[in-house]
Amino acid sequence: MSKYKLQMVGCFIVLMLVSGCESTTTAETKKLAKPWWLKKPMRMIQTNLREIDATLDVDEYIEDISKFNANVVMVNVGGIVANYSTELEYQYRNPRMKGDLIGRLIEKLHAKGIKVIGRFDFSKLNETIAAKKPEWLYKSVKGEIVNYNGQVHTCVNGGYQQEYLFKILGEAIDKYPLDGLFFNMIGYNTWDYSGNYHGVCQSDACRKRYKEWSGLDLPTQEKWTDPVFLKYHDFRVKTSDELFRKVKDFIKNKRSDIAICTYTDAGVDIIRDESNSALDRALPEWNYSASDNVRSAINSWKDKTIGNVAINFVDYRARHSAVSPHLTELRLVQNMLNGGWLDYCVIGTLGNQDDRTGFGPARGVFEFHAKNEKWLRTTRSSSDICVIKGNWDEYRGIFRILSENHVLFDVISQKALDSDTPRKLESYQLIILPDIQNLSDEMCKRLDEYVKGGGKILATGRTSTANELGNDRGSLGLKSAGIKEGFKVRPQTKGTYLRIRDEDKNMLGRKSLRDLDIAYLTSDFLECEAAGKTKGLLRLIPEAMFGPPEKCYYTEVTDIPGLFYNEYGKGAVAFFPWYIGTHYEKRSNGAHSRLLMGGLEGLLKFEKSLSIKTSALVEINRQADVKGRFEWFGFINHSGQNGTAFHKPLRMYELQFKFKPKRRVRRIIALGPGHQLDFIVGKDGLVTTTLPRLGRFEVVLVEY
Repeated sequence: MSKYKLQMVGCFIVLMLVSGCESTTTAETKKLAKPWWLKKPMRMIQTNLREIDATLDVDEYIEDISKFNANVVMVNVGGIVANYSTELEYQYRNPRMKGDLIGRLIEKLHAKGIKVIGRFDFSKLNETIAAKKPEWLYKSVKGEIVNYNGQVHTCVNGGYQQEYLFKILGEAIDKYPLDGLFFNMIGYNTWDYSGNYHGVCQSDACRKRYKEWSGLDLPTQEKWTDPVFLKYHDFRVKTSDELFRKVKDFIKNKRSDIAICTYTDAGVDIIRDESNSALDRALPEWNYSASDNVRSAINSWKDKTIGNVAINFVDYRARHSAVSPHLTELRLVQNMLNGGWLDYCVIGTLGNQDDRTGFGPARGVFEFHAKNEKWLRTTRSSSDICVIKGNWDEYRGIFRILSENHVLFDVISQKALDSDTPRKLESYQLIILPDIQNLSDEMCKRLDEYVKGGGKILATGRTSTANELGNDRGSLGLKSAGIKEGFKVRPQTKGTYLRIRDEDKNMLGRKSLRDLDIAYLTSDFLECEAAGKTKGLLRLIPEAMFGPPEKCYYTEVTDIPGLFYNEYGKGAVAFFPWYIGTHYEKRSNGAHSRLLMGGLEGLLKFEKSLSIKTSALVEINRQADVKGRFEWFGFINHSGQNGTAFHKPLRMYELQFKFKPKRRVRRIIALGPGHQLDFIVGKDGLVTTTLPRLGRFEVVLVEY
């Protein structure tokens, strides 16, 4: 072999080795690199296109999106209506479309660096297709199909959702470089848009599959007290999740870089949720909707993010009218300052809205996010307390008490307790269990070990009185609560109270309860007995006379405790055997807020990492850079609401606060105006600074 050939072979071997090393490194890098949807919170606009929007001006559409500084767009691709040139027999093509709308949109949006999530809806079929495929359709308890404005409801277990949707998805993914896919109205839908209830699906496909799954016939009523229905509900949950995992596998096998998004945690990359309004919904509005939705998701799953959409319109029946611009702004700010995506939805395009009053405030939040993105992209919550999301009213009441008292807290979904959460439960100073009734033996043991090691728990209602399947234990599963086995349920009775004695005030904190000796009780009550050295606080006052005024007095104060405190190992548990959060959610009585805070600060010795004297209408959270370079405090001003009206918030001034820093502070900046704030470090190591002014929101950046 010649010298030249040897050199060539040597070069070839070297090149192969280098190439192999580079290939391996690239593969490892790709494996380790975060996917685009997890790299940072995004700014998304969802335009729910109607059939008549098929002739939109693409350049004008993109110009409107750019005014919002959006870097993600969600747009209708297929399902109910295909906005592209589909070649499939059983997909309805938009009759008003000329050319390839989706193709043009994606090409030009990508040229601007804007990612595109395609919206699909397989819950309904156009009536012309439905007539050819009756076996694909949902059937009501009356044996009827549901045809709503020419769109017919489909069955989860029918051939359309189980098989044909994969053809539609495959066609769209093969045709277009979509960055993500969103699925609307997944699962078993039993209502139509007018609010008419049609009942448990009775299709042949559902009958057959449920029989195979359970050996039973389908129920015809949704009764949550009926064991037969509860079994069917389990079937619905498991088959919905199974289908969506199949969808995920199908998509990821085609392209792993596509983000999957919908209203579940099963098989998704982006959990979808909504902050919306409805004309028939009970008032008042849940003002913390966006904070609740974002915290619940972002603190529960490591491998998912949250797109909580601020819905622009008032209701299904009022889609062309917008909610108050100040409510839209509040929702978007809560998304941003809790670490979620900015997410804003309109029906149609931005350019053809008849009510544009919310655009200004919404654009302002999007602009702030874009300007300060570097401070928002690498943070995670740095809270003191973890609240497990359970009983809705009990949870909401406790959420409000904590927020109004400026307690920093995370929320973890009960569904995520057995998964690998971003922060371990054991890392929190204190855990709150708001009527978390169903807890497995394993979870009870884990919580007991947490307390034994020095953790603190505050529990309410019937926490741990049933296992994970809902089977009643007849006693508390949490041994750390220090309650004897067995309890008696006292049904809600008018005219009952809890007496707050002097000895209770000494333990709970006399200052906040100085002028308070009683709290009313309007819920079921668990009559429990203390075990061992467990202390019983508060005393039940049974039904007292409440009329006429001359007879309004009570004659008996029992020895039955309304609060228990037990030291267990190095930690402790405070247990309210009634629904203190529900009381506050319904009537916001100060006695219930003070009692709960007394349980936290007086009994459990909880210490805030931030202290501030300001209005209860200021919501505060704390986010820390994952590399420890900085952290920030988000301040949200909830003022401006009067009944059902959301007005411009009142400005607040001179908000002085103290906090425990992570490291030595270099400087503090209010990001809105960009002004540097003075601060002092006390002998106790606490940093004190003052925010001069608060409008709707502010971010105070602390650099180390």
